[in-house]
Amino acid sequence: MLTRADLDEAVRNGIITQQQSAALQGLPAARQLVRHRHAQGDERFIFMKNFNEFFIALGVVLLGVGLWAAAGAFPHFAVAFPVIFIAVMWALAEFLTRRLKLTLPSIVLAIFIVTTLAFLLKDSLSDSSSLLIASFSAAVSALLFYLRFRLPFALLLLAGGCVAAFFAIFTSLIGEPTQLFTYAMFLIAGIATLAAAQWYDMSDRERITRRADCGFWLTLIAAPLIVHPVAGLISSGQDTSVQANVLTIAVVIVFALVALIIDRRAFLVSSLAYLGGALVYAFTQLGGEQNALWITLLLMGSSVILLGVGWQRARRTVMQFVPSSLSRHLPVVRA
Repeated sequence: MLTRADLDEAVRNGIITQQQSAALQGLPAARQLVRHRHAQGDERFIFMKNFNEFFIALGVVLLGVGLWAAAGAFPHFAVAFPVIFIAVMWALAEFLTRRLKLTLPSIVLAIFIVTTLAFLLKDSLSDSSSLLIASFSAAVSALLFYLRFRLPFALLLLAGGCVAAFFAIFTSLIGEPTQLFTYAMFLIAGIATLAAAQWYDMSDRERITRRADCGFWLTLIAAPLIVHPVAGLISSGQDTSVQANVLTIAVVIVFALVALIIDRRAFLVSSLAYLGGALVYAFTQLGGEQNALWITLLLMGSSVILLGVGWQRARRTVMQFVPSSLSRHLPVVRA
């Protein structure tokens, strides 16, 4: 690799001109800028960097399953195996997550540690507080994993544990909740999670740091928590009606606009199933019962592809109607 001293020596020896030397020196920075702009074109979703991560993650899964299989072979030591399992997984995280920065194996390790601790405590308790303690333990372990390794995916597990604990607290206080109350709790939890996701997104409008990944995983769990109760409230547990389906389609359009505004496709993906159901019903009512399913799939597939390809263009159009006082806190609009 040529250094700046090499280029200066080439200029002095008449091999290249001063202008050529300056152009060569600026080439790495220009190439990095192009890659940076390309990476900013869409929301970040870092799942794995190469196939070796998948290979190592597969090894982690096999090792974890092997440890639990060994627990069955030595029943006298069954009580100690969960502790051994968590200790082994945490030790692997120290190497694979903290040192090597591997994403997919780290996700597998986080899932193993959090779920094992949660199920261990749930199975060891028989009273009504078991769900609360298990979910609270899952949330705490996910928080510790995030604080130690800064893995954005751990925030999804943390949010899931907090939501489960939230439900457990209200269930223990008021008993078995009604369907309407359940929808309300889902909606509150979803809005709170989305607010946390937006806090991360607003702190990294360019989406070039780990905070953007944190916002992605939190939005991924917030979206169904918001979409499901809204769709459930529309149907209200009754038979499908024309009014309910029209309202469902309208709500999905609103969700699509919100997804474009916050630049998070996950918020729209969660509502596609409800949109599909509404369209099938609409085509059936129009006399096309036999063709309703394939027409709906073709229409939705084409729409998703077109929206995905033209996402940034559609977002630029929508953001023109968003007040500047709000847009300056949202992800930047790409050219």
